[in-house]
Amino acid sequence: MNRSGRNAMEHRTTAPDTAALAGWLHSWVTRQGAINGFHNHSVWGTNPFTFLDFTSGHTTFAGPAVGAYGQALAQQPDERGIALLRRLLRYQSTEMQPDGQYRHIGFQVGESATNGLIHNAVGGLGMLLALRHAGHLLPADEVAAALDSVRRNLDACKIYGDGRPGVDGTCNQEYARVWVKQLYTELGDDKTYADQIPEDLAELVRLFHHRGVPDADSAGAFRTTRDRAEGGILEPAEYYGLMIVPLVLGYRAQGDQDLLAEARRLCRHVARSAWTDDTGATRYHRYWHVKGDRALKTDTPMLIAGMGLTLYGIHEVLAEGPDPELEAFTEACLATYAGYQTPAGYFASASGWHNEADVAPSTAWHAHDLLFLMARLGPGDAFWDRVFAPRERQSVLVSDRSYWAESGLHWSVRSPLTAGDLHLYGRKDRDTFTREFFAWTGREPLPEELRYPDVPEFFVANDGIYRVDGGEAPTDITAVGPLPYRGRL
Repeated sequence: MNRSGRNAMEHRTTAPDTAALAGWLHSWVTRQGAINGFHNHSVWGTNPFTFLDFTSGHTTFAGPAVGAYGQALAQQPDERGIALLRRLLRYQSTEMQPDGQYRHIGFQVGESATNGLIHNAVGGLGMLLALRHAGHLLPADEVAAALDSVRRNLDACKIYGDGRPGVDGTCNQEYARVWVKQLYTELGDDKTYADQIPEDLAELVRLFHHRGVPDADSAGAFRTTRDRAEGGILEPAEYYGLMIVPLVLGYRAQGDQDLLAEARRLCRHVARSAWTDDTGATRYHRYWHVKGDRALKTDTPMLIAGMGLTLYGIHEVLAEGPDPELEAFTEACLATYAGYQTPAGYFASASGWHNEADVAPSTAWHAHDLLFLMARLGPGDAFWDRVFAPRERQSVLVSDRSYWAESGLHWSVRSPLTAGDLHLYGRKDRDTFTREFFAWTGREPLPEELRYPDVPEFFVANDGIYRVDGGEAPTDITAVGPLPYRGRL
């Protein structure tokens, strides 16, 4: 039995363990190829439980994991990895609604949402990035089927602005669609979108970009044109990769230096808006509110897991030439990942919420991180052996107001004793979860298949967090937030 715990950032390292993260994500992949997960949105502070949806199944927002596994295969071909990638592609390319939009696009609202551009686009991006890296390792008919799925989805998403950016769109969503168009055009023979892409990029810069925040060398992007007109927020930091990468790809295709310069300005907006938390870690800001000449910044609550797409965009910019400032920022963010990574491979989700948004790890945000880490660090030694290795230790991430626990297929989100009323239970192989009610309520008892054997219990005292259950399973406990973990009471 492991009687010890650790606090995040206690043992500072500079690089996270990519294979451990990839293995944790794989533990959520079903036989059908779905990527299940408790989809916590640690920027907006919501999850399916807050919407009374109780979905823990696949989400298209985890699509970047498919691209990351594809890149790993390109560097380390492996029959087990190929089988995994084929399963992931088959599921994503066939799970479509009758109207051609993908299923499972609700993310933090679960199956309550069946419309939305961003989650359609990210599902397509995951497949296209995988084909870009590892398409040569796959059967030709499966490559063609994935490309056909993307085209049908692009056609379905013409309901959003007739397929083009406009005043009614949302910046990151419209950019994501252009990125899909770019990769689809690059990978196939269909050139339907070739002439649209340069026009779309120019229109997006015109509609949404805003220079001068936080300084003259930086540019943010208004989330909507209404935010620009009436005063409102610039896009949160974690979405900037969706804008940066299409600009870089546009530069590579068109040779337009202005596109690359604008991508660098977006990178500087994120890097120069960053802050340092109380552990010494470099963190993304939340967003800026701009009205007239006033610009107000909010740093927290803000995610930790989920920095990946923006860092992936910065990685693409760095591929076009050295930039010491952006390189230093990337290294600082790698150290943040390392400091907040649990032994099981996942990261603390956020800080500042003092609820489950800080600890419950969404596979979707972690998929974005895996995409960047694979591009930056590569798979590392014995990657596929580590991905497919059994996961034998219980993992707990605990804070002052909530904690996440997982063991084998079981997972739980709970509150420390007397610190709240979270009693959520699920399984990694199930697409729904439930909450347990107190016996005195008279509600139905927790289904036996969801009962977490010997679930850990914690008590929060003035001086720290104590474990109070008698469970004997080998366990890794990581504490985040203002109080340390003190061990068993």
